Amino acid sequence: MYIYYPGCTLKSFAKRYEESALAVAKKLGIELVELKNWTCCGAVYSTPDDDLIHHVAAARNLVRAQVFSREVGSPNIVTLCAMCYHVLKRVNLMLKNDEEKLNTINLFMDTEEDYRAENRVYHLLEVIRDVIGFDNLSKHVVTPLKGVNAACYYGCLLVKPKEVGIDDPENPTAMDKIVKALGGKSIAFPFKTECCGAYQVVSNKKIVIERSHEILKNAVNRGANLIVVACPLCEHNLSLAASNSHISKIRNIPILYFTELMCIAYGLKDHVPKEILDKVEKLLVR
Repeated sequence: MYIYYPGCTLKSFAKRYEESALAVAKKLGIELVELKNWTCCGAVYSTPDDDLIHHVAAARNLVRAQVFSREVGSPNIVTLCAMCYHVLKRVNLMLKNDEEKLNTINLFMDTEEDYRAENRVYHLLEVIRDVIGFDNLSKHVVTPLKGVNAACYYGCLLVKPKEVGIDDPENPTAMDKIVKALGGKSIAFPFKTECCGAYQVVSNKKIVIERSHEILKNAVNRGANLIVVACPLCEHNLSLAASNSHISKIRNIPILYFTELMCIAYGLKDHVPKEILDKVEKLLVR
């Protein structure tokens, strides 16, 4: 059993990610129980060493998970959003390794109990890899993904810095192995960990579109006919770039979450938007 921390984005513009992930988790026997009274994680990890106030939001959620863990019998937190994962994991690691900062953070907890830094934070990809195992994913396939040439785009926050990353920071392979287990192919993609521009889309959309377009162009030029992501902000920025592209292959390429691709392979098509589903099904070789 895992404590599921959804975060703000999964309850707003990335609802499709949550819907497909919960369906996949159920199919694989991964029990997720949503954290009670969760709040925003803070969205961005503040790097100045003395800027502890910006870690309070994440710490408060960790405290609430600590309380909830006694109810559900598990200290393990699972996230879907790459941003939430990055912030919670990094703050948790900081508090585990620095008693002085832990004591200072606890002064901000008001009516909450002190955090003991005993919880563990995981991304769903880690659970699939380390608990379920890639070899077991093919057992549930009803629609093999033959014809899919996927570029698996990880972005920054899932794999960097190394101490909190879920995979190799330069050449992660978790999503690639999922694609292969489902019967598809993953292409060699050197831009798989390049930054898409992240929150710059708010203040400088033009730069983000240009940067994300280069990522898509690199993928298409290497033979990709589909982009797989695990981050709502990456999905947003890549989709924005695709919609503004003058290159038809880029403009029409399906961009979807790895959990949506799993739903298609597992026959859980009701959990995938029709527009995405139609594009992917046209790629499949029957």
